[in-house]
Amino acid sequence: MFAGSPVGLAVRPSAAAELALAERRGLKAYQEKIRPEQLAAIQAAAGTPIEVEVHWEKLASRGYGQRFLEPDWFTDIYFVPLAKALAEVGRDEIGLEAIKAKLQRIVVTFDDATAPVSSYENGLRFEAGTLVINFRPGENASDIDWRVQAIVALLEKSL
Repeated sequence: MFAGSPVGLAVRPSAAAELALAERRGLKAYQEKIRPEQLAAIQAAAGTPIEVEVHWEKLASRGYGQRFLEPDWFTDIYFVPLAKALAEVGRDEIGLEAIKAKLQRIVVTFDDATAPVSSYENGLRFEAGTLVINFRPGENASDIDWRVQAIVALLEKSL
């Protein structure tokens, strides 16, 4: 599930207070309209329920709230590549068992100082059962396959 609230993907109250109204509206709309389908795709690809924690307050770039529903802002940057990568890793029983045994949690975040523009392997970490994805929201959205390859490479090495 997406951590943060009973329905998941919510912004923490203290972080939400720091966001402008447009960003809060954009996040709420994303959570209600797009999140359920993305979560279902991730869970189906993994073949098991995996906690997905999203640091929305870090992904919510100021001044872009109206763009959050566009596929090239969050969906094609984080969630589509993640689902495709999990499907690739879990394409057989060996992969599915590895995911179930070793992947406990996924964290989606954005740190402007460390998120890569295109060397996506530099935006990924796997530590103690947690996959951390640190990509730039809204940038190079068409690089889905490159993000998938980077996630697959890390998971296949780590699982």
